[in-house]
Amino acid sequence: MGLKTLLTGGASELGQPDLLRKVVDGILKLRRHGGRGIEVLPEEVQVRIKVAEGGVQAIQSFLEDASFDREVEASLLNRLVHAREDRMPVRHYSVEASDRTSVEVTEVAPRTLQLRVVGGDRDGQKIPVPPGRRDLLLGRGPWHGDDQQVANDVIVADADKTISRRAARIRRAGASLEIESLDQREAMVVVKPDGSRLRPALSATGRVPVRTGDAIEFTDGAKAVLTLHLEEA
Repeated sequence: MGLKTLLTGGASELGQPDLLRKVVDGILKLRRHGGRGIEVLPEEVQVRIKVAEGGVQAIQSFLEDASFDREVEASLLNRLVHAREDRMPVRHYSVEASDRTSVEVTEVAPRTLQLRVVGGDRDGQKIPVPPGRRDLLLGRGPWHGDDQQVANDVIVADADKTISRRAARIRRAGASLEIESLDQREAMVVVKPDGSRLRPALSATGRVPVRTGDAIEFTDGAKAVLTLHLEEA
């Protein structure tokens, strides 16, 4: 079934290009003009999509694919003057059933995320995820690299050598975060709330989206050594 069929409600229809355009137009309506004529967008926005009841689940699955949100960001960067990637708003999407199809974008208060450590020598620690950072390096100890000159942004372990010094990278990708396994390789697994297990090292892009409720397991190859739980602070 095509996206156009899924995005049908009442007398209106939306195809994929229409959905992309409506989301981007909705975000741009919230822009303000800052100093020197630079256009400024909110830090975070909520995108509410209403579709016919039969299409809700399919559209939710579609939006979980990070490629759509990347297209949204690319379109925003293309249409804004002096736009920068690190100034793009974090985008949250929701889908609900309705008699009529619509897309509504509103500004929302920034959400604070944290990584809660379970297991290992940092068990119980809660590590804030800085909202303004695009990339975060995760690993054992404060430093990595040949000369120990590259700082880890998130120290997940102090001495456990099953955790690489240069274990992984978390990158903000619009509405969500994506995690990439670096020297941890296949010994890192993202566990979804439904129990599905995804290894970033084996994915086509080398990255896996992570959202609140997900768990990031660092393993010794057979069992989890420590787990990071992504949650709202």
